[in-house]
Order: sequence, then C-alpha cells, then structure tokens
Amino acid sequence: MRTRVARRLAAALVAASAAACALGPSYKRPPTVTPEHWLDSTVSVKDSSYANLPWWEVLGDTTLQRLVRIALQENRDLRVALAHVNEARAQLGIQRLEFLPQIDAQGTALKREVHDTLLGFGVGQYDFFQVGATVSWELDFWGRLRRLNESAKASLLSSEYGRRAVIVTVVADVARAYLELRDFDQQAIIAESNVSTRRVSLDLARSRFEGGLTSELDVRQGEAELANSEARLAGIRLQGGQKEHELDVLLGRMPGAVPRGAALINQHFPTRIPAGLPSTLLERRPDVRQAEEDLHAANALIGAAIAARFPTISLTGAAGTRTDAVDQIFKAMTGFWHLGANILLPILNSGRSGKQVALERARTEAALAHYDQTVLGAFREVEDQLLALEQLGVAVDAAVRQVAAARRAVLLASDRYHGGVDSYTTLLDAQRILADAELGESSLQRQQRVAVVQLYRALGGGWDPVTDSLAVPHASH
Repeated sequence: MRTRVARRLAAALVAASAAACALGPSYKRPPTVTPEHWLDSTVSVKDSSYANLPWWEVLGDTTLQRLVRIALQENRDLRVALAHVNEARAQLGIQRLEFLPQIDAQGTALKREVHDTLLGFGVGQYDFFQVGATVSWELDFWGRLRRLNESAKASLLSSEYGRRAVIVTVVADVARAYLELRDFDQQAIIAESNVSTRRVSLDLARSRFEGGLTSELDVRQGEAELANSEARLAGIRLQGGQKEHELDVLLGRMPGAVPRGAALINQHFPTRIPAGLPSTLLERRPDVRQAEEDLHAANALIGAAIAARFPTISLTGAAGTRTDAVDQIFKAMTGFWHLGANILLPILNSGRSGKQVALERARTEAALAHYDQTVLGAFREVEDQLLALEQLGVAVDAAVRQVAAARRAVLLASDRYHGGVDSYTTLLDAQRILADAELGESSLQRQQRVAVVQLYRALGGGWDPVTDSLAVPHASH
C-alpha cells in the first residue's frame, strides 16, 4: 500500500515539474537595423557574396595555400579555441546530468563500546554493519535546471562560433603576413638595385672628380646617398626577417625560413568584389553569432536566478540493509527503505537571491551592448575595406604612372650630367625620387591585395566545413 502511494506521489511531482513553465524571460534575437545596401552604390548587392568562396579559391598562390593548411593544423590560438569548445561541451554534459537522479552507494562498518545505558544500550561492545544506496532527484518545477541547461547550450554554441572566428582570423592573418613578406622581398630587390645604382653613380662622380671635371662635393654627396641606400636596405631586411618570424608563429613553429611562391605583383585578386547583401553579414560573421549566443546564455541565467528564489522540491530515498552481524547482512529481515519529498524554501537569504537576479540582468544588458557593438563593428569593417579597395585602386594607378615618369627622369638626368648640362645633385635627386616611387608602388600593391583579404575576412569568409575539418590537430598531437 505504501509503495503504491509513494509511486503515485513521485509520478505526480514529476508530471507537475515537466508541465511547469521555466521562469524568467525567454530569449528573442534583438532587433537589429541593417542597411539596405553598402555605401558604395557601385558594389554588387547580389546574394552571392565573395565571402561564399572557399579560401583556396581566393588565395591563388599554391605556396600560400600550403602555409594556410599548416596554420590550420598547428596554430596555437586554434588549439586554445578547440579546447574551449571541448570544455563547453563537457560543461553542457555535466549540466544535463542534473536532470537525472543522483544515486550514491555507501557502506558502514563500526564497533561501539558502551559504558552506560544512557543511549539505551547495555554495557559492552556492539557491531554495526550497513550497506545501502541513497537517491536524490531535484524536480525542476520552476525551470532552474532547464534555464541552466539552456545557458550551457548557448555557451557551447558561442565557443563553437568563437572557434570559427579564430579560423577566419588565422586564414586572413597568414595571407596578410605572407603578402607583407612578399612586399618586403620586393622592396629588398628595389633597395639592392638602388644601392647598385648609387655605387655606379659614385664611381662616375669619382672618375670625373679625378679628371678635374667636377668638385669633391659630388663625391661626398654620392657617398652620403650610397650610405643612406645601404641603411635603407638593412632596415627593409630587418622588417622582412621580423615578418618572417611573425608568419612562423602563425604557423605554430619555431622561427625558420618561410617558402616563397609568386612575387607580389603576380598575386592576383579581383578589385571589384560582390559583397552580397548587408543583411547576410549577421548570419555569416562568426563573431556576431558568438556575441548573440553569449547574450542568449546570459539571458537564460536570469531565469535560473529567479527560479532559485522559489522552493527547491526534490525526491529523496534510501534503501539497504543493516545488521549487527556481518554474516547476516544480506539475509531476510535486515532491509530498510524510505521515500520522501523535500522542500527547501530560502528565507534569510532572499535578499541575496534578489541581488543575484539583478546581477544576471546587468550582465545580460552588458551582453546586449556587446552584441550591438559587434554588429556595428562588423559593418564598419566591411565599409572600411570597400572604401580602401576603391581608393587604393586609384592610388596604385597613380603610383604606376609615377614610377614610369621617374624612370624616364633618371635617364634624362643621367644624360644631362654626362653632357655637363646638369649638376650631379639633379641626378641624385632623380634617382632618389625613383627609388621612393618604386618602394611606394610596392607598398600600395601590397595594401591593395591585403585589403581584398581583409574584406574577405570582414564579410565572414574563410570558414567552411572543409576548413573546419582541416583545423583539427592530428591525433599524434
């Protein structure tokens, strides 16, 4: 009879718990106003975005593709991000177990020695043996466990989107560092050529001075320009070496030689890019999705904090056997069991629980502001790179014309100096202008290509299921 009553009581409580609504605000995606089109009206607004292409179709250099694959396997930031995903997954598994009864087994063996009858025992020694199990099952009547589970699930999604954001960043950073390295390689070639030109020019000035055709001033000016060119070359080589070390760290390895592929000028990227509809940016950018899931997780904790202010209802039970003789422990008439329902009502700490609700609401407001800021930052990054591509295209065209004119000017200045028409200073100035123009052109070529890569990243490109599988370290690690 008592067994049937206990079963009915447990079933009724479980049914009531399942039917109860979870307290607290249910999550809704915050309304976000997105622009109908990008500021540059000439940019394509088709649904098909440049970011939908996999990175190996964007980065055509096979050497660069190989470096990206190495980084996806070895980059340490990616390993940290993957560990955070595994941590969040384990935390969700732990939280889900809270829905299940907590079962503990225990055993007791003791010997008591009694010297008086105050406890109702006769004087002497007594043995006591007990084996049993206890069960505790919290009924989620107010939805506290459901809200905690909801928060843990959102945190797992947040960590996964965070990992995707790191993947996108690593792909873009490797491409950027590689293009910058190739720029330094090109600048070193230009600087080496300029050093050679300065030496030839200095030799000419010395021969003319020794022949009595010019003064010592030409020689000293030539020596100064040569020294300046050699110092510039050393600085470029220093920057190139440091960039190589930066790339090594992205590849997850100690500093060493980085293989080179196509020259910077042969790194082909489109200059007119279909950016897609602005509204799709919120779905494609993993950092925006991560910020939204952080908001979702924080919002769920409000409900958990509110539910904690209400009574905690749980079923408890115990069963086992006890006896004073170890050989009788599993025999008849030694068993026991009990089943009950416990209600824990917070009273003295009600002020503390109220503050906890206020704390979770404040954290949710901060998460909402962070989400809004992330969205604003995402649109700003896209607009910045679209503007950069537009203006860098103009600057590169101008730089190409400048280099062509500067080369012609050097030829003319050289001829006029040989003919005694112009001074040596004019030739040096023409050579300096040419060197600066060539270095400037190389820098602008690099900036233009990096802007394409950064736009690709800003649009949310660089992640796809294939890349996701590539970004999992080998088992040997």
